[in-house]
Amino acid sequence: MRCQTPRVVRRLARHGNPSLMAPSRGRLIFLLGLLVILTGLVIAQLIRYQVLLQIPTDSAGPQLIQSEPARRGWIYDRNGFVLAADEPRYMILYDRNGGDPDRAARDLTPIIGLTPETFRAMIGSDLVQTRLVRDLPPDVGKRVRALDIAGVMAQAYWKRTYPENTLAAHLLGFVNEDRTGYYGLEGQYDGLLNGTTLKADIPDVRPGADLVLTLDRTAQAIAEEELARGLQDTGATSGSIIVMNPRSGEILAMASAPTFNPNQYADLAKTDIKQFINPVTGSNFEPGSTFKIFTMAAALDQGLVTPETTYNDTTYIEIGGQVIWNWDRAGHGETDMVGLLAKSLNVGAATLAMQLGQQNFYRYVRAFGIGRPTGIDLQSEAAGQLRTRDADPGDWSESDLGTNSFGQGVSATPIQMIAAVAAVANDGVLVQPHLVKKIINGTRETVAKTVQVGRPISAKTAHTLTEMLVQVVDREVPFAQVPGYRVAGKTGTAQIPIPGGYDDPWTIASFIGYAPAGNPQLIIMVKLDRPTLSPYGSETAAPVFQRLATRLFAVLDIKPDDIQLTMNNDQ
Repeated sequence: MRCQTPRVVRRLARHGNPSLMAPSRGRLIFLLGLLVILTGLVIAQLIRYQVLLQIPTDSAGPQLIQSEPARRGWIYDRNGFVLAADEPRYMILYDRNGGDPDRAARDLTPIIGLTPETFRAMIGSDLVQTRLVRDLPPDVGKRVRALDIAGVMAQAYWKRTYPENTLAAHLLGFVNEDRTGYYGLEGQYDGLLNGTTLKADIPDVRPGADLVLTLDRTAQAIAEEELARGLQDTGATSGSIIVMNPRSGEILAMASAPTFNPNQYADLAKTDIKQFINPVTGSNFEPGSTFKIFTMAAALDQGLVTPETTYNDTTYIEIGGQVIWNWDRAGHGETDMVGLLAKSLNVGAATLAMQLGQQNFYRYVRAFGIGRPTGIDLQSEAAGQLRTRDADPGDWSESDLGTNSFGQGVSATPIQMIAAVAAVANDGVLVQPHLVKKIINGTRETVAKTVQVGRPISAKTAHTLTEMLVQVVDREVPFAQVPGYRVAGKTGTAQIPIPGGYDDPWTIASFIGYAPAGNPQLIIMVKLDRPTLSPYGSETAAPVFQRLATRLFAVLDIKPDDIQLTMNNDQ
């Protein structure tokens, strides 16, 4: 208007208007005052629109761009069951500029659950705009809009919900009020899941991509049930279960306890955010005797031993100045390689490691994926810790070679351990574990492929070791045996390291097994922390495996070994 007024004056002056050709001082002051008032109204309106269109983010709710923000992608299990979704919700705001507080107090408050007194107290602050309530269902939000009360706005937004509550909580993670995903799949795929809402002249709202998981909702529920029962029966303080297809690396179930409800993540965030960490992928532990699988695999693959090879098992062996004892403090005399695994003899494992030598031993251990992340599609995966003479000359000693052979002095995550043992079940091929089976982004679908990471051992070695592990279960682990199925597996009983030593008498008890041994379709790891019933994996983790495997074989229609053999012969 500052530029327009002179042009109007000149135009009228050319037409002979004497009053505009010689304006009085009072009229100029009036025109300038009018200009200031109009400019102020424009600025005020712009500010009001900005407040309406973009509500600042705070602890009360997410940032809102427009009345219909973009939907975050949903997460489904492999059979289409919804595990994470967006529900439409409304928040109600009051703008006192031009608002009608009397009508709002009378007509609005009964609908949104406030008293007139509370409403007036809330709008009595210095804020131009006040957030009254949020998390209202769509029907209430639409009723508020229909009232059309001056100053009252019903703002739509999406709220992240988890219909199964605690089911697969560590695996899923959660979404905070700012629409940011944390932990699990929500954190790993945050950018893909988040939709796009552009503030442009032409609105562009694009929903996020949907994820279809490898997870089986029924298998997950069974795993969580059996884990809870295992904790109760054994007195363990916590634990984890993983169920995986050893051929493809697809995770069918991943359970940890204690767990949490992602719908109520804010309550837990106030007390202990460490509980959000997935113990399967984010926590290291000393695996103990399940690690003997890799020591034996290396010795077999190098041709140092066969299943029938024997050695004289003594009570202890000294390596690098450290005395290594058998777990039972006994010597077992002449023992073959199956007996070494079945009786879980530390002296035998250390003897094999010495025969292999440190370079060969650690080459095989690294080939199985120990000491590096698996690459599973979950946020914040830990790498474990593996010291070697070449990489850590100052921290490594020859005694480490002996203790590492039976899973002491080395740390790994549960997902590393099950992926490594799965390579034995999978003809010697190591595959990357994964949770996302398919990504649906609009009309485009991306299907996950099996990723082969390497081949730590030959197929022949893998088949030989599998048969040895079947005999281990048949001889020494009756609690892991499933009628009709040949189970290959190994127990673990590991001490818990603390600064200066180990936290006696507590242990971490575990069992890793796969079946049917002739054509493995499931591999299961059970890990129980600090059981009080017994310190041994054979007496605590193995029974959990047995119950879980029995149920899963039925639910997933996995045939017994004799039927599998018949089917293979028919083909």
